[in-house]
Amino acid sequence: MLLFSENSKAESDLEHSILIVTPDSTKMDKVCEQLALRGFGEIKRFLGTIEQLELFEDTANIGCIVFDASHLESPKDAIEIIDIQLSKNVTKIAFSNKDSLLLAEEFEKNEIKYCYYPTQLNRLGSLVYKVSQDKIELGNAIRITIMGCKGGVGASMLSYYAAEFIAKKRQSPTLIVQGAYGTQNLDLISKVAISNEVTLLQNNLSGYYEEKSQAWQYHNDIYDNYECVIFDFTGYNASDENIENVLTHTDCLLLICDRDISSSRMAKKIIEANNHLMNSNNGVRRLYICHNNHHGKISGEVNTQEISGLIGKSVDITIPYLIKSGDPSLPINFNGKNIQYLESMCNLLLGKRKQTLTKIGLFDSLKKIAQRG
Repeated sequence: MLLFSENSKAESDLEHSILIVTPDSTKMDKVCEQLALRGFGEIKRFLGTIEQLELFEDTANIGCIVFDASHLESPKDAIEIIDIQLSKNVTKIAFSNKDSLLLAEEFEKNEIKYCYYPTQLNRLGSLVYKVSQDKIELGNAIRITIMGCKGGVGASMLSYYAAEFIAKKRQSPTLIVQGAYGTQNLDLISKVAISNEVTLLQNNLSGYYEEKSQAWQYHNDIYDNYECVIFDFTGYNASDENIENVLTHTDCLLLICDRDISSSRMAKKIIEANNHLMNSNNGVRRLYICHNNHHGKISGEVNTQEISGLIGKSVDITIPYLIKSGDPSLPINFNGKNIQYLESMCNLLLGKRKQTLTKIGLFDSLKKIAQRG
């Protein structure tokens, strides 16, 4: 007998949009004009450099990016930014005012189409048209691991909420994989019955229980059908070999600690292992620490500052003790004002840094007005 009713929602087939990135408004208009002539669908604009792409919020359902590479000497930095902010599967087309065959060849070798601006501007439209007819290639999913540093730290709950947030934010197929040696409670969290096969939880979000024969593995034909895969793993009693496998194959790792000092010890062990791997250029470069206060304060437990001191690395995100309104026995949710904590955590996972706003005083405001006059 099933605990919950089957989810019969179908994934929606949305037409992919095109994103144009350039800091030059004249180039922006000319590129958009070429695309408009060919009758393309939605065209999104970002007036900035490719390095500033993290500031662009409307990243959902982008299938092709056309970006200004005039200031770039190599395509490698652009590739990393695009893969994190959009998708590894997105089609990449660069245009530049550098008429260099060598530079063009380097972009082409990295699977980025290259056009010389402005003489090859008409070729730009035909390139976008051609690639828009091709299906998105699979097998390049972004792999994000959320690892609990001991049992009961709330890693599975955070993994589910993160996967749900990312699926809605990116509007692209997302899979949450619960490790074979974890709690296997994804059905209780999602309220959808899960078999030993991939199960649709909601639009763009599916769930899967990892089989023990494939435990701790990041290469599975199933994963190739998704743009982002969230792995919910537990570091408790994990062997050194398993930890090394995580550090070697994941694109991003978020370690979940609570106030128990044993979780800090485990986090420190994983960080030290990663530092060792980094000496041979094999570790994970985006490793973050989350302090999840999943229960009320108990005397003798460590705080966020003490955790940072114990592991030798600053805590990147702290989630306070959130009691669900009406019934403290129910799991937390991130509705209302609490969404800020989930958004901050997912921004880390997606490579978006928090933007700091400079507060302007009354005197400064009056000074600026006077200067305009």
